[in-house]
Amino acid sequence: MKPHLGKARRGILVGGILLLVAGTVVILRHRPREATVEKPEPTLAQTYPGLDLDDPQPSFSLLRHVTDTGGDEVTRELAIAWLDGQARRRLPLAPDHEEWLLGMLKDGGHPEWDSGFRFWIFNSAFNNLQYGTDQETFTKLLKDLALNAPERTMRLYALQHLELQRTGGRLTGELAAGVESDLKDLAAAPDGEVAGLAVALLTGWGDGPASVETIDQALALAADDQRPVDVRVTALHAAGTKSLSLARRLAAGADQPIPVRKAAIACIGRHGIESDCSHLEELADESSRLAQAADPALRSIRKRVSNPDAPELIAF
Repeated sequence: MKPHLGKARRGILVGGILLLVAGTVVILRHRPREATVEKPEPTLAQTYPGLDLDDPQPSFSLLRHVTDTGGDEVTRELAIAWLDGQARRRLPLAPDHEEWLLGMLKDGGHPEWDSGFRFWIFNSAFNNLQYGTDQETFTKLLKDLALNAPERTMRLYALQHLELQRTGGRLTGELAAGVESDLKDLAAAPDGEVAGLAVALLTGWGDGPASVETIDQALALAADDQRPVDVRVTALHAAGTKSLSLARRLAAGADQPIPVRKAAIACIGRHGIESDCSHLEELADESSRLAQAADPALRSIRKRVSNPDAPELIAF
């Protein structure tokens, strides 16, 4: 049988335990904490290797800095200079540089870039990516911009670079078919701001001559007084030799915008015959602005008549 502890002894034992616990808590509470080691912020050189803002030079690091910070007048131009220099070499960028550049374009660049600089740097980036290794991603980016970019200028740039992909043999198969379908939609849009360029690209999209449907669509755009002037001008030139009858009518139309009449005169110069010369002479006498187009058109026809085998002048 275990001996019973007296109440006094039990009290002393419990009290001792409580004092021991309290002391441990006090010790832990007052124990100095380990200092938190804060990682230093990376330096400019670590974030953008080789960048010296005191003497900035065209480089990929400078391009990244301009994208991250917005840049200033000097660094923006140097970033463009680097992109343009790389494009002139006609070589693919380093894989990590290409991946970054595609990501930058998808993100839209820096939010403080004005539209003029954004168009400039995007076009220079597009020129680089024409020689890249990830053409599928590039095509999808261009398609998205051509269809959805809020600025008309950006949509036109994207369409032009899709055409460069095609003529360079870098746009084939299902992607090419998808782009062609998009072009047809853009050309048919009732209020399409890029309809002229879309139909112009369609006229040369296939291996053979443009379809009758495409030519008719180009002529309809050129004849439509409700369309923007540049859309009409582009569509008129896109119709090629089929534009001659419409061009004669538009050139004579005193109610037509001068740029449309000048484009029509240029088409007559390129595709017309000797009997068109008297009409062109009348137009040249009508105004100095029309004479700017009529005089070279006359020279083109007369040279073609006198020497049919000579290279044709493009009078626009």
